[in-house]
Order: sequence, then structure tokens, then C-alpha cells
Amino acid sequence: MDQLNGYAVIDLETTGFGKYDRVLEIGVVLLDPDLNEEDRWRTLVQPMRDIPNSEIHGITATDLVDAPTFDRIAEEFRAVVGHRTPVAHNAPFEKRFLAAEFARANVPDTLPERWVDTMKLAREHMGVGKLSEACEVAGIRNEKAHSALGDAAATAELLRYFHREHGWGSRIGQLSGSLPASGARAEDAYRDTLASALRDKQITREEAHELEAAATGLAHEDVEAINEEFIRQLVVQAWADGVVTDAERTELLAIADALEVDRALVERLIKPLPTDITLHPGDRVALTGTLAMPRDVWTARAIAAGLDVGGVTKKCAVLVAANPDTMSGKARKAREYGVPIVGESQFAHLIASMENPGPLTDAAATEPSPARTAAAWIAEHPDRPLHELAPQLRPGDAPEATGTGIDKYLDLWGEHFPQTLAASAADLRKLHGVGEKRQLKLVELVVELAADGIAAAPEAPEPAPQPVSPYAEPAPTTPKDTTDWAYPTPEELMQEANKPLTSPPMQYEDPFAVLAAEEPKKNRAAQVCKWSAITVVASFIFLMILVGALGAADDNPLAILTALVFLGAGVSTVVSGIVAIIVWFRRR
Repeated sequence: MDQLNGYAVIDLETTGFGKYDRVLEIGVVLLDPDLNEEDRWRTLVQPMRDIPNSEIHGITATDLVDAPTFDRIAEEFRAVVGHRTPVAHNAPFEKRFLAAEFARANVPDTLPERWVDTMKLAREHMGVGKLSEACEVAGIRNEKAHSALGDAAATAELLRYFHREHGWGSRIGQLSGSLPASGARAEDAYRDTLASALRDKQITREEAHELEAAATGLAHEDVEAINEEFIRQLVVQAWADGVVTDAERTELLAIADALEVDRALVERLIKPLPTDITLHPGDRVALTGTLAMPRDVWTARAIAAGLDVGGVTKKCAVLVAANPDTMSGKARKAREYGVPIVGESQFAHLIASMENPGPLTDAAATEPSPARTAAAWIAEHPDRPLHELAPQLRPGDAPEATGTGIDKYLDLWGEHFPQTLAASAADLRKLHGVGEKRQLKLVELVVELAADGIAAAPEAPEPAPQPVSPYAEPAPTTPKDTTDWAYPTPEELMQEANKPLTSPPMQYEDPFAVLAAEEPKKNRAAQVCKWSAITVVASFIFLMILVGALGAADDNPLAILTALVFLGAGVSTVVSGIVAIIVWFRRR
């Protein structure tokens, strides 16, 4: 979620603080990216329970007689917040109550995971926690304290104070707090600390110690990779308004220096963008390569702007690539169709520049994340050659250069393994400078290679024909370019990867099968005769025991039943025997 959409400052009044307490009132103040107020929204909510704390907020059961329940206003509330960055004083409290209300209403909670918490800022810069205390320090007058809209307005004023007095609102500082999470707990903890440190445009000695503590458990190589990815994502975010100002460029370069990221990389990423392409709602866009921002984030942003995300077609407006010079299967198809190929920074600018963007929708990724697929492969099959990840990969294939810092490790990989994909994920981990983060990125490049098609090799003169030994194995054929291969889910990947490495023997049709004698059919009458005869003998023996040994009378029910079975089986034996003989003679 980026701040180009502005902010939604949220405050709730509730029946209490416990698990079973409910929301009574919601107040929202909408701010633009420059923190100017755009609108306000407020509603009472029927909690369907008693209200024990009316003396605090002044809301009584009488006030709520005609109030809607949360399920009736949930969709409107989601639309009001939209894709803005939520802000609250004690954000975890608001998030917990809203999540519970959405769950009770059976409505998806689409609010962003990352919020701006003014209580956290107050403790950091003022040494106080309560909203009233922070407002007093900042000289803010809250005339309607303990009302949802009054407290939301005071929180908005507090946000402006931190922006004005403590540099919280520096452009890059804001963007650094809005980058998507990686999903790895240790990495996200480090990134959160890094984002907090960058709010004032520099990393102090105390913040450097905090970063060192946050990096505990991360290898030095992983920290380097995280820092580079962080900078790349910041540049993409900075381009989203169409321009990187001189002040922003200075900030980005200073941050790169502080994080020991190559300045040349930043300079290359912030060079001016071409402006001869426009996007319109309904346009098809496609994605290829290992992008700085996660693919599902781009998919969500594109869908929210009314774009259609899918494969490359003749009607595709643009192909978004990590490296616009890529020769992947999607890129070759795009060039064939005349589809422009753009980088992430330009794509961010194109989305922001759209006129009349489509309605905001619940954006969901159309493909499983390649990073999740790569992580699943590393966890389950660290020692298997990487070309076994997908059927169209060959040991001699190699991922493309991306134009980022990972290319150095691609070169190192190629130096150690001429047959690049004959290496395993565990082999990559042994390369100098490759930690878990870069290992994941390298395997992700293999997943992307399988998804986007194998790059075309440069044409070479045909070699002179060589005599072929009759004992030589046939040369492998070039596999079909399966550019439509979809990312498997980790579950599908594991199912495919766990199949036996050797293929089952080929089944051939026997050309002489028609000459083979048919297996003779069984003589069913003979089978019936056999079992009937067995029944005759068994029933006769049982009848003798009853009459002779046990002295059963002639009118004994069991004796009568046994005699009937004996007679029936005898008749069956005779009849089936005759039929069996007839069948036998006919077959001869």
C-alpha cells in the first residue's frame, strides 16, 4: 500500500476492551498524500449487547435504537477507506476490533496490513502514549474527545505535527514505511526497523545499533540482499508520481550510501522514463521476470486501477519486465506482436497517470507467487538439480541477467557450474556471498525462466556432419517452448517433484496379438455343478448326524430343512451337470 492514495485516519468507540466487546461508533477522516483533509465519514453501530461504559463516550442504548449493525455498513466502510493507508492512535486496538467485526459479519477484511500508528510515533518522539497527552504536547485542542470523529480529527492533526516537526513525512521516509512485507518474520522485523530509521532521512549511531540487533539471525549476505531490494522498491515507489525530484534523488543516494548499496544501481534506476505510453481501464497488461515489487503486489495494483492482468496477447498494452531487454518467451512474443516492454518504475508511473481509473475492487493475484514456489522447492528438494523443477528446463539453460545486484551471483553461479541448472539449491548456498535471501532469489529466477520460456540462443553456423557411432546415444531433442507454463502452487510443485525420477517403460502394441489364441471362457455350468455336489455331500452328512447320532425325529424342523437343501442341491447337480456336458461338447 503506498501513500499516493492518501490516508484514512480511523477511530472507534467500543463497549469495552475485552474479547466480547463490540464497536459502537466509527469515525474516519480522509487525507490526501500531502495530509490535507478531503472528507469525513461517521456512523453509529448497533452492538446488539449492553453498553456498560456510556459515561466515557456518551453513547447510550437509546442513541442506537435505529443504528445499523456492522454487517449493514461494512461494505460502505471498506469503500470509504479504499486503498488509502490507515492511520490510528493505538492501531493494534482498531485493527483487532475491526477484524473481529468483519469476521462476525462474514465480510472479507480488505484493510491493509500495514498501518501508521501515531501512538508509536508519540512514544518515540514525545515519550507519551495517550492521545490526550500527545495532543497536549503538540498543542492540539480536541474539542470532542472520546467521540470517534473528534478523536480521528485530533489524530489527523497529530499526524501533521509529526510530519512538520520530526520529518516523518519526508517523501522517502513515508515510502519506506509502505513497502510490502516479505513474509519472513526475521526479514520483516529488520525492514520495519530500517523503515523507522529512515523517516528522518539518515541512520544515526543509535539506529545503526538497533539495525544490528534487528539483523540478529540474518547472515551478512542476507542483510546486503535485503538492503538492495529495499532500495529498488523505494525507487519504484518514488517513480509512482511520475517524477523523482532532486531532493528525492539526494535522499535515495544518501540511503544507498548508508546501506552500502552500489550508487550506480540507484542512478540507473532513477534515470528519466519514456512518456509515450498511456494506459486505460480495461487494458491488458502482462508481467515477466523477477520483479523488485512482488508480482502479487503489482497484480493487485493493476486490478485496482481497472486493468486486466494476464498473458501476452496481440491486444496487450504493455509487458512489465524486471529487465526490459529480456529475451524471455513472453518478451519474444511481445516483440512479435509489437507490445511495448516497460520496467517497474515506468509501470508505476503509468498506473498513477491513468485517467478515470476503474473502480477499486478486491484485487487478488491470478498466479501463485514464484517466490513461494521457489521457497517450497528449497525446503523440500535442496539437493535435486534445478532443471528438474519443470519439464521444459534443461541442465544447460540459464536464467537471464536482471540488471540488478543479483547478476553478480548469476555470473558466479555460471563460473562454478557450466551446466547451470545441473546445480541444486544447496549448491547455490555454498557460493561466496550467497545467503538464504540470495539463494531464494536465484531459485526464483529459475521458476521465472520456466514460466516465461527459455531465452533464444544466438544463431551459430551449422557444424559439419560428423559420423555417428552405432553405439552412441541419440542426441537429446530440444524441448518445446512452453511459454504458457503456469506457476504451480507449492503443493502442485511438490507433487510433481516427488514423482519417480525414472519414467515408466514405454508400452508398445504387440503386432502379433491378433494371432494369439484367446483364453478359453470358463464353463459356468460346470462351476455350478461342482458347488451343488459339494452342497449335496455336506447336507447329507449333516442330516445323518441329526437323525443317527442325535436321534432327531422326522418332524424336526432342522432335519426337514436339511433334507430340502439336500434334495434341491441334488436336482441342481443333475441339471447343471447335463448343461456342463452339452457346453463342453459344443466348445470342442
